[in-house]
Formats: sequence, C-alpha cells, structure tokens
Amino acid sequence: MRLFWLALLLLSAQLKAVEPAPLLVMTDVWPPFRMQGAEGALHGLDIDLLNQLSLRTGLRFEVQRAPWARGLAALQQGKADLMTGLAKTPEREGYIDYLPQPYYACAPRFYAAPAQAAALRSYAELAGLSIGYVLESAYFQPFDSDATLRKVAVNNEVQLLEMLVRGRLQVVIGTDCQVDYELRDKRWNGRIAKAAFEPQAHTDLYIGFSRERGLTAEYQKVAEALEQLRREGWVTNAARRYQSAQP
Repeated sequence: MRLFWLALLLLSAQLKAVEPAPLLVMTDVWPPFRMQGAEGALHGLDIDLLNQLSLRTGLRFEVQRAPWARGLAALQQGKADLMTGLAKTPEREGYIDYLPQPYYACAPRFYAAPAQAAALRSYAELAGLSIGYVLESAYFQPFDSDATLRKVAVNNEVQLLEMLVRGRLQVVIGTDCQVDYELRDKRWNGRIAKAAFEPQAHTDLYIGFSRERGLTAEYQKVAEALEQLRREGWVTNAARRYQSAQP
C-alpha cells in the first residue's frame, strides 16, 4: 500500500511538472475593458473575454498590468505572450501576430473643456494647441504621424483627463468607448466635452500574440474560440452589460 501511495504521489508530481505555464497577458487599466478593483484585481470586458477563452480552449492566462508602451515592448522583445485591446499598425505587425478578426471597435475622438470642444470643428484647428495622447497608442492618420502638432505623451487616459481639467493640456485624444465611459464618473462634473470635430475613422480592437514566442497552436485555439464567441454574439452581449452599468 505504501508503494501505491508513493507511485500516486510521483505521478501527480509528474503531471504538475508537464502542465503548461499560463500565457502572460500584458495590459493596463482602460475602462470598461480593464478596470482595477479595490483589492487590485483587474476586471472588465477584456478580462471576461479572457476567462471565456480560457474555458473554451483550456489555456490559462496570467494578466500583468504595466504602462501600455511597456506592454508593447514586452511583446516585441518576446518577454510576454499576448495583449488585448490592440489597434493594428504596420509597425506593430512586424512583431505582433494579430488574430484574423477584431473583437470590438471604437472611434478616435478629441475632448476638451466645453467651450474649446464646441469651437474645435476641423483637423486644421488642432494647429497650435497642446494635445495629449497615450504613449504608443494608435488613433488615426494623419494624426499619428503628424509631426507639426504639439503632442504631449502620457502613460494613460486618466492622466490625460486630469491634465486637461488642470489646464496643462488644451485638447486630448482618446477612443470614445473608453473616454465616454470614464466621463460618466461624477468627478469630471461636466468639465470635459467631446469636440465638434469627429475624425472619419474607427479603431478595431484585436488580440495579438508576440511573434517572438512561436505560439502557433495557442494562437489557433484562441482564434477559433474567439470566432465562435463572435458568431454566438457573446462579445456584443457582454459589452452591453458594461454600457448599461455605472462606472
């Protein structure tokens, strides 16, 4: 009997030893997609999506918070496996293997104090204004590559809004599905409005894997599961829960 239990313990140890490590997901707070609770744990649409993908693929995900630019660098260097909420750019495609289809779409929008927002009616009127944006984010062309604009890079969208209400920035750019959600918080109290000028562009959000990691099998599993979720309408229904909830 003693030999039986010893063999069982050895088998259990071997099974644990071969269990694949969780995939490292780099991300940052970006309501309602990624939000940080009182205990520090992240929750939101992207976290729900990762949990659902884990159930359907058997893969495990370890989510690590870091500034957005640092997360992208980790993918580029092969130090992390994937990210969610990624906009597609030619530069990023050099080191990120995007899933074939996006799971959500937002639109780039400018925000300012109400009077400034109402007066901003064209792209040309951005000239001379201090414009805040999140470092290494992709919005739309020609803005992303426009070196003539006075652009100020910060680490996250909340920092942008705080600098805007303090008068350190005149305008900020963000994506409507995130900034509009954030502005429902009473602390902004009508001090920020969406600009009259609306770029004719949209931002598709993707899941992307680091090309340095060689995760072909895992990529295929996630791609198939995500397509199934899209066909079922799971992502749309999950997003509605956050659209109707208070931030």
